[in-house]
Amino acid sequence: MKRLHIKFIKWLSHKIGYKIVMIKIGPGLTIEGDKELLRYVDITGYSFKKEPLKRTFPKFIEPEPIKPLTPEQLKELGIIPNN
Repeated sequence: MKRLHIKFIKWLSHKIGYKIVMIKIGPGLTIEGDKELLRYVDITGYSFKKEPLKRTFPKFIEPEPIKPLTPEQLKELGIIPNN
């Protein structure tokens, strides 16, 4: 009965398609949830109320649109026959 509410929350979140991590800070530190999400959780920062780590992300460069080949290039490739 002690962990029934935790199992219900896990079941409900998985049923509707969510992954979950639960942290309980009390006399000890208890962590429950999906193991693949634990690498993204800053447990020490959360428990000691520290600022999140600064992370730099690379800038996304928008790719240039693809331009169609000119008739001269198509003739050079042999796609359009020479007249």
